[in-house]
Amino acid sequence: MKRFTNFALAAMATMTLVGVSAQDRDDDDEIAANTLTDRRQEILDMSKETIADLRKDKSAEALIDDAYGHAVFDTTKGGFIVTGAGGTGVAMRKNGSNPIYMHMGAGGVGIGAGLANYKFIILFENEDVYERFIDGEWSGGATAQAAAGRDGAAIVGKFNNGVAVYHITDKGLIAQADVTGVRFWPSDRLNPGVG
Repeated sequence: MKRFTNFALAAMATMTLVGVSAQDRDDDDEIAANTLTDRRQEILDMSKETIADLRKDKSAEALIDDAYGHAVFDTTKGGFIVTGAGGTGVAMRKNGSNPIYMHMGAGGVGIGAGLANYKFIILFENEDVYERFIDGEWSGGATAQAAAGRDGAAIVGKFNNGVAVYHITDKGLIAQADVTGVRFWPSDRLNPGVG
């Protein structure tokens, strides 16, 4: 009888631990889902604020109004001799529907040291270029067309190869940018139902 009691107690303890472990996994899954939801909202808010900042430039505002959609990335660039840049952002149609969370990365060689944070914005002239971009099939070939002055004014804005590309520094300076050698791909983790 004592063996049966010990076995029964051990079995109940095991079942309790399994139940607690399963509950912990459910709690971890819920925390992970909440964290992803918060991260998505943070990226959407960053995108909205960045587009509002870019609208302060009248030529950029006209392109935003004409664009099929846009992508906005919160980007960090840094290094010494060998440089790199990377960021996470979101691409969406002009109406804001079906946001696609994306990553970007670039590497290169240059002189300089330290880190720089900036917002990287791509405006898409038409649906074809936008769809290739969100599918990860688009390769950056646009080059810088103009650089902003100290106040970020007087950018000559136009679409080049179906895109207009800008960056906004932490100091608020707006300039058209170069995407040669930059790679973009959809985020498996941030896009709902993927990964």
